[in-house]
Amino acid sequence: MESSTILVVDDSKDFLFLLNSLLKFHKIKVDGASSADEASKLCKDRQYALIISDYMLEGLDGLQFAQIIRSEGPNMDTPMILITAKNLESEELTTLNRLALTYIKKPVMPNELYRKITDILGRKV
Repeated sequence: MESSTILVVDDSKDFLFLLNSLLKFHKIKVDGASSADEASKLCKDRQYALIISDYMLEGLDGLQFAQIIRSEGPNMDTPMILITAKNLESEELTTLNRLALTYIKKPVMPNELYRKITDILGRKV
């Protein structure tokens, strides 16, 4: 793995703070972005170990962001977790599978999210 930094994308400052705190507590480096546009710019210059994005973002949503990331740049194969409160339609689930995305339903339990992250990054809980 080239980078051990995780990118967290969420337009809720509170949720972004919560994820940053959880990851930093476990000594995981974090970059944060409050929009898909901001995150896309970060992804052009850096390869991440993992990208965690909220589905419901202002502007481009998390699924559209994932499609952009998967189409070009250093994060084409970076694992991604999409966090959502919505019930996904079959078309959305098909797209998630095609893009090799994992998703977690809100409300997010910190232990569940950390377990998912460590499964993907290959670290012990």
